[in-house]
Amino acid sequence: MENSQSEPGKEMSFEQNISQDFTTDGHLGSHQQTFGQERGGSVFPHYRLVILSLGLLNAVLLIAAVVIGIYCAKGLQVPHSAATPLIIEMNFLHNNHSDIIRAKLEAQAEIARQRSSHQQLKLQMKQTITLTDSLQRQIETLYTEKTNLQSNKTTLEESCGRCRQGWRLLNSSCYYFSHHDVPDSKKNWPDSRANCISQGGDLLVINNSEEQQLMIDNLPSLTYSVAWMQKGFWMGLTDVVTAGTWVWVNNVTEVKTEYWVNGQPTHVGPQSGNCAAFNRYVNTIGAWYNGNCRDHLLYWICEMKPS
Repeated sequence: MENSQSEPGKEMSFEQNISQDFTTDGHLGSHQQTFGQERGGSVFPHYRLVILSLGLLNAVLLIAAVVIGIYCAKGLQVPHSAATPLIIEMNFLHNNHSDIIRAKLEAQAEIARQRSSHQQLKLQMKQTITLTDSLQRQIETLYTEKTNLQSNKTTLEESCGRCRQGWRLLNSSCYYFSHHDVPDSKKNWPDSRANCISQGGDLLVINNSEEQQLMIDNLPSLTYSVAWMQKGFWMGLTDVVTAGTWVWVNNVTEVKTEYWVNGQPTHVGPQSGNCAAFNRYVNTIGAWYNGNCRDHLLYWICEMKPS
């Protein structure tokens, strides 16, 4: 009876030891080994059951860990495969970004070169404008000198020193057109002849058709608004001695009539007179008309032989 009563106490002590051993170390202690040796097989099957249960639990945990690891591995592979296009796109964008940066730097360098070239072009343009202005002033000066030379062309080239200053060398004679002096300086026929004689010549004498055409071609154009006959030039032809017989100042009688303007000469009306004048008229060879020797004031043409 004592043994039977004491065994439960020992059993309780054994369970407490088992509990204490598992609580403190998580392993089976020396008491369990001793108990197994002391008690034999009555409690040992429970110990083996615990060991088996723990082994099964470890196996389950191991399987679960393997399954979770496989699942996690698969779970990581799926996003990796899904992220592959994104990774490729990211790499492309990275490379493209590098190309863009390189292109930007090249563009900035090109802009800097272009800006420098533009500044040089502006400077060259400014220098060119300055040079052009200088050349333009020189051209204007040369043009003025050319105009002056052309205005003296008669004296410098045509006259070649053979005619007096202000006279023109045409073919083999020197001619003086009085309009070069003062535009409104007109004279009657006697005063006009006196002016020509004072310069060493006489009023114009036309000897042939060539000289008639020469005077038509070289007669100055007078544009101020007066009547046609008031813009004429006295020449050395009169019929003062015998009415109707026109004689030059060199005593040569003029017999041709085609050089007179149609209807001239006349001895009726306000334009009638005994002295002849010269002026172009409607592009014909006829250019002579008559006027009052003392009352009409006209320009005049002088003629002399060259020296």
